[in-house]
Amino acid sequence: MICPYCKNVMEEGIIQSPQELSWKKGIKRPTFGRAGFHEDSLVLSKLSLMKGSAVKALLCRKCMKVIIDCANKESDLNYC
Repeated sequence: MICPYCKNVMEEGIIQSPQELSWKKGIKRPTFGRAGFHEDSLVLSKLSLMKGSAVKALLCRKCMKVIIDCANKESDLNYC
């Protein structure tokens, strides 16, 4: 994929964590608790007790942007 910011070629990879990966609206610092405890949150990868969480992502090394396709459920490597 071509980076929409700088037009450089992006690299495919993953972002992983031993915890649930989620986006939480308006939070400026890390908080504990699952996404379900935060209004308007978005789970990026479901938590697997055996595997943790992982999501496919694209990285642009030139402008250091990371893109996760949240519309594609297969981006979540724990999606069933």
